[in-house]
Parts: sequence; structure tokens; C-alpha cells
Amino acid sequence: MHSGSITRTYWRYTLPAVMALMVSGLYQVVDGIFIGHAVGEPGLAGITMAVPAVIVLLAVGLMLGAGAGAQCSIAHGRGDAPRAALMLGQGGWLLVLLGAPVGVILLFAGEAFVAFQGATGEVAQLSGDYLAVMAWGAPLVMASLALPFWVRNLGAPRLATLAMVTGGLANIAFDYVFILWLGWELQGAALATLLAESFTVLICVGFLVSRKPPIRLSWQPLRLSACRSVLSTGGASMVMYLYLGVVTVLHNMLLMHYGGAVQVAAYAITGYLLAFYYMFAEGVANGMQPLISYFHGARRRPDIKRVFRLGLYTGLGFGLVMVAALMLWPGRIVGIFISDDARLLAATTKGVRLHLFALFLDGFIVLAACFFQSMGMGRQAMLITLGNIVIQLPFLAVLPLVMGLNGVWLALPLSNLVLASVVLAMVRRRWQHLEGVA
Repeated sequence: MHSGSITRTYWRYTLPAVMALMVSGLYQVVDGIFIGHAVGEPGLAGITMAVPAVIVLLAVGLMLGAGAGAQCSIAHGRGDAPRAALMLGQGGWLLVLLGAPVGVILLFAGEAFVAFQGATGEVAQLSGDYLAVMAWGAPLVMASLALPFWVRNLGAPRLATLAMVTGGLANIAFDYVFILWLGWELQGAALATLLAESFTVLICVGFLVSRKPPIRLSWQPLRLSACRSVLSTGGASMVMYLYLGVVTVLHNMLLMHYGGAVQVAAYAITGYLLAFYYMFAEGVANGMQPLISYFHGARRRPDIKRVFRLGLYTGLGFGLVMVAALMLWPGRIVGIFISDDARLLAATTKGVRLHLFALFLDGFIVLAACFFQSMGMGRQAMLITLGNIVIQLPFLAVLPLVMGLNGVWLALPLSNLVLASVVLAMVRRRWQHLEGVA
């Protein structure tokens, strides 16, 4: 990071991160295709009811990955190797201390959580089966998201990509065996996910404890002040994921009320498409983060701006292309997930047009939160995330009362239009500060 083209360095970090998370997004899409064709509408609705609970595991893993990774990179950029090692060690402690309790809660509260969203009968059974398996692997799920962050922050973005790609490809293979071949339905989908994520974790751990990284993952004393730094820096990422979980719960409940299980199944498919783009944007953010954190520690303001500008071009450009494809050919894209179900096809096609026309704004919001988080500005990143919640919830409360089912589908894109204007003002203010204007 000390020399060479900023653009070349950006792509060296961002391409592997994007590839890794795109594979992750791809295996989620393949999950949906297998479930849609093998289990049908009940399976798609069941997985959507289970997703918010699994998001809790992902949120904690993302918080620890982003928080410890950013703090480690900032310390490393300042030449403070002992503090960098300390921050990495706190991430390890927190994985252990948070993983098991969250898994236990999920194991015992999973069925009640699914019922709370309105699931009954086959949908509730399938959803409960999925959560029961995932709960046993809660620490593994968290680690599979956190450890690639640390590997990337320690200068090995290609290895982080290899770990995630290996896990993603393994997941697709296990999905085929467990869902299509053995017919294990959603239990098979959950087992496939856990087995695949074990590959990712093993590859990352092997690197982190070796002599290759500049900062090794090693035994460090538990320091509450350092843990607070990790949690506060990564907190915005966790809240962002938890927000996605809350929004999914509310959509599930409202769609069950206004349209029934077929609308929840349609929401599952739009969710797979949204997740695919979200993974791309998150990959761009993950690629930017080590660079911005390092340049912030080294006080290289012009380089911070160059990296963030490249991130915006990449994330928003792909988002606009994807929106164009979804608006022009929604039926063809949705048809990939559905086997001879005209009712579900019609519901999903309409949902895509209403729900995803402002998809690219999700990418802007993710990149802006990462911009602040990478410079240790956890408060601003948290404000963006909390703003997402504060703005979207009123839309979800009011629009369905006025517009019925269409209001449920429109709540996300319309609220994102409002939030994006606020976030743009925050970014412009920070940009002026980097230029020395304010």
C-alpha cells in the first residue's frame, strides 16, 4: 500500500472481495433455485421465515469481522503492531463469547419466532427444521463471515477470496446432494451451508495462525476497552444486518396478511435477487475498507478520496445495470426460480418491478456506511444504519394502509430514496473535510 497506482491497488483488493461475495450471493441464488424447484412455494416461504433469525448470526459475524479488521488495519497503518495484534485477538475472544449463547437462543426460540411471523402448517415445519440445524452451527456461521475480513485486512485478499469461493462452491455441491438427490428439503439446505462454511473457516484459520501475515492471530488478554473499540467500529455493520432482519420480519407479516404464502414466496425470490446485488456492493465495500483504513491511519487524505470514488463508480454502475435488466426482463429472470407455477410467477414479476427499481441505492448506502466505518467513524456509520430503520419503518406502517399489497412492495425503494438524499449530504460534508474546506 506504500507505492504504486491507487487504481491498481484498489482493484487488487476489490476484485477478490467482489468475487468472493458474488460467489456467496450466487450460492444463495442457487439455494433458491434448488428449493424453488424441489420444494416449491412452501419451501420458498419457509426459508424466508427463517432468514431473519439466521441474519442475527451473520450480523454478529460481520460486526466482529469489520470491527476487528478495521481497528487492526488502522493500528497497522500507524505502525503500532502490538495494538494491531491486540485488536485481532479481541475479535477471537468475541467470536467465542458471543457464538454459543446466540446459538442456544436460536435453538430454543426458533419455532416461536416462525409462528410470530404468521407461518403455519408445512411452511412453519420447514422453517423450524432449517433453524434447528443452523442453531447448532451458530459459531461457525459467525466465523465464516468474520475471518475473511481479517485475512483481507492482513494483506491476503486473494486467500480470503479463495476461502469464500471454496465455501460457496462446496455449498452448491452439497445443496445438489442434500436437496435434489437425497430430498432432505430445508434441513438439507441448512446442513449444506454449515458444511460449506467449515471449509472457509479452516482455510482462514490456517493463514491467520501461520507466519505469513504481518500480524498473527495469537493469544491476547481479554481487554474490555479494546472489545468496546471492536464492537463500536463494527456495530454499524451489525445493525445494518439486524435492520435487514427486522425489515424481513415485517415484510413477512404484512405479506401474509395482505396476500398469503404465495406473496411470501415471491418475496423470497426478490430477496435472492436483492442479496445478489447486496453481496456485490458489500464486496466493493470490503475491498475499499482495508485501503481507506490504512490511508486514514497514514493520513493520506487524497488516497482516501480516490479509493472511495472508485468504489462508488463500481458499486453504483453494477447496480444500474442490474436494475435495467430486472425492469426489462423480470419474467425471464424470475422464471429461473420457478417450476410450472403461474400464480407464483405473476406475483414475483410484479414484486420485482415494484420492489427493486431503486436497487442501486442500497449499494450507495452500504458504501457510504463503509466509508465512515473505515475511518473509525462508527457514530456516523451507525447514524446511516439507524436512519435506514427510522425512515423505512414509517413507510412500512403507512403505505400498506393506503395502497394495500402494493404498499408493502413499495416501502423499501421509496424509503431508500429519502435516506439516500440524507446520506449524500453526510458524505459531501466529509468529502469537504478531506479537501481541507471544513
